[in-house]
Formats: sequence, C-alpha cells, structure tokens
Amino acid sequence: MNSKQKAVSVSYSAPIVSKAMRVLKMILTESENPGISEIASKLKLAKSTTHGILAALEETGWVLRDPITRKYTCGFTSRKIAKLASVRIPLVELARPYLEKLSVELNEDVFLGMCGGSHLLILDQVESSKDLKITARPGTRLPLFAGGAGKIFLAYHDPDDLREILRKNPIPRFTPYSVTDPVLYMQQLTEIREQGIAHDHEEYLMNVTAIAAPIFHGKKNRRRMVAGFWLVGLDLADAPEKMIKAKELALETSEAISRVISLK
Repeated sequence: MNSKQKAVSVSYSAPIVSKAMRVLKMILTESENPGISEIASKLKLAKSTTHGILAALEETGWVLRDPITRKYTCGFTSRKIAKLASVRIPLVELARPYLEKLSVELNEDVFLGMCGGSHLLILDQVESSKDLKITARPGTRLPLFAGGAGKIFLAYHDPDDLREILRKNPIPRFTPYSVTDPVLYMQQLTEIREQGIAHDHEEYLMNVTAIAAPIFHGKKNRRRMVAGFWLVGLDLADAPEKMIKAKELALETSEAISRVISLK
C-alpha cells in the first residue's frame, strides 16, 4: 500500500453510507421499534435524510415498517444475512496457537487486532487464567491512539501520512500519563519502529501496562505490517524481569506469526 492509498484509508469516508449504517444499527439493536422522528432525533440526522435512508433500506428488505404503528423493525434480508454471515480471516486461525503459547507463558491476556482506518479493531483474544482480567470481544473498536497498541500501528505508517494524521487529530489524553506532545510522540514511534516493539504504562487505561508487536506479511521489500497483537497486565510494571521476558517473547511471537502467514 503506497502513501496515497494509506491516506485514503485513514481519511476517506462516504457520509451517506455511514448514516445508513447508523440507522440500520439502531433499528436492529433497539429494544422497541423506533419511528422516523425518534431515529432522526437520536442520531441527529435531518428528517428528510432519515426518510430517504429508511425508504432505501425498506425497498431492499433490510428493514420493515410495521403497517399499524408505522415504526421500523428488522427486515427479512437482515435476518437472512445474519444467519449466513461469518467473519473469515485466516490470520486469526494461524496466529491463535502462537498467541495462546504467549498467553500461557506469561499468564496475561493477549489481543490480536488490525487497523481499521480511524480505529483499531480487535479480531481475537486469548484470556489468561487470572481472576482479574481485561476482556474485549472480537469486533470491539479501540481509538487509534490507544496506548501501546495504537503506537505499534502508527509506528509503521508512512511518515508523511503519519504527520498528516497528527496534524488533523490531536492526541487524546486518556489518562494523566498519556503522551500528547506530537514531537515526543513522533520520537517514540521512531524508536518503536527501530526496536520492533511498543509498550505503555497507564497511558490508555489506569493501572494497565501493555506490550505490543507487529505482524508482517511478505518478504524483503514487499514486507508490510498487516496486523498486530498486544498483551496487557495489571502487575507487569511491578515485575521488571517479567517485563523483559514479555518483550523478548513478544518479539519472538511477532517473527513466528509473520513467518507462517507469509508462507500462505
């Protein structure tokens, strides 16, 4: 992916599609059927825009309008698609044994994710055996600047693209320890790219330490980052030896997964 394509993936959006998806999501998830005024008000959309979206969704079977109440509910197309739909990303299955091994060796929760443009998307989680743990289901979205996880993805962005992202998006202050200075943040990303690993302590969530590593596909000049994984712990910062071991194992896991997916 070249820098122009990357910039498009981060900044491009189709407003009407986004609005339609928000309308459909609301209808499918509300406990009671919403009417057009309720949908427009809750989603802060113009009533005329909402009416047009609903007409298109109804015409294609994604939603149905109750003939008595005139409110909207799930359509038969939505039901059929939901029954047939499955998330098919071979990376998840290929990476799972390596992430399980990493989780067992450190007894920490491990997440697999990818960059979804303006956010991170969790694809899988391997849970530790601890009673107190951090969990997030596959499909959960995280902010692009979410601590070490965000840094590992941003570190491998095209430099010009990255500067544009930082120019347009002020770095959020999630906690008192979040790094929000763009110059310092860029310096950290350069170091991360050189070392091949990122970590943070309480920069995204209080009392949480994260160590993140990239997953690459391809060989030599065609090698590109396609995903990443990160392990999180509540006591990692209090165990320096474990931190060192965690970073070493994360680097080994990164290379192992990158190698196996590049053979496919």
